[in-house]
Amino acid sequence: MALNYLSFYISASHHILKQNEKFDLVFIYQLSPILMGVPACKYAKKYKLPLFLYCCDLWPESIKMYIRNENNLIFRIFKHISKKVYSSCDEIAVQSYSFISYLSTIHQINEKNIIYLPAFADESYLQMNFESKNDIVDFVFLGNLGIAQNLIAVLESIKLIREKKGFKVHFVGDGTCLKEMKAYVKENNLEDIVEFYGRRPVEEMVKFYTLADVCIVSLKSDNKTGLTLPSKVQGYMAAGKPIIGMIDGDTKKVIKDSKCGICVPAGDIDGFSRAMVYLIDNKNILKELGTNARDYFKKKYRKKMFIDCLEKEFNKLRRNYNDNI
Repeated sequence: MALNYLSFYISASHHILKQNEKFDLVFIYQLSPILMGVPACKYAKKYKLPLFLYCCDLWPESIKMYIRNENNLIFRIFKHISKKVYSSCDEIAVQSYSFISYLSTIHQINEKNIIYLPAFADESYLQMNFESKNDIVDFVFLGNLGIAQNLIAVLESIKLIREKKGFKVHFVGDGTCLKEMKAYVKENNLEDIVEFYGRRPVEEMVKFYTLADVCIVSLKSDNKTGLTLPSKVQGYMAAGKPIIGMIDGDTKKVIKDSKCGICVPAGDIDGFSRAMVYLIDNKNILKELGTNARDYFKKKYRKKMFIDCLEKEFNKLRRNYNDNI
């Protein structure tokens, strides 16, 4: 993975040197790693263009999953690169409110240059009926099965209620923890209630949303990335699914404000298991929770709202930049 990150940085930087076409603005869709922003900064500087960054992952905070010591040389290098990239931007949009204080405190970015712009999800889900026909309650997790998602804690919660009748848990996706998760399920004899599907094409998501009575979201809280709002939450809401969360920060607030489910603190294994039992025993409330989720999505996360805001910021940035030249 590290080699992949590095090779993109090298090849993209080389491509910039050969790029002669001039555009109106440079846009960075910043996932991980922050290195992807370096070639964009070079291009913006080369052609004296405004630079806009959409921040979907915090750096160097994200690397704390692997390097906890902030005095580590690699961490310090990435912190330097991160600050340089973020500081080079004329404007930064963040998908979570919690990112604003981080960028301001850690990288000294002026909050006037940061806006909140939550991600959107596929609105075609709004027109679909994903009503589950099963007699049991099916909990479904969709997405990356990585370290940050803290899914071993979810499995530990399931283990606590293994004797409970009337539920099953499904994990759709791949990631660095898949092997460990499968081993945990086997060692604790959870095969009857936990099922893995691996990475599936987007076309099959309809099938899994139809299977789901409740969707799961979980993140660790040992660093600031645990406060983010994972984009899967918007997808869950568009599909009209109740959400059960073991997560802090923005997601907890969204679940509470929308009244679409139950959220316990990150790492609260006992609390998560109790929340699962409550939803299993009160299946009659799931439809209402799902309706609340979809209604909240319509108010907050429509694609048009996102694009209109993005276009407005692009035009403003371009006008301001031209006026200052």
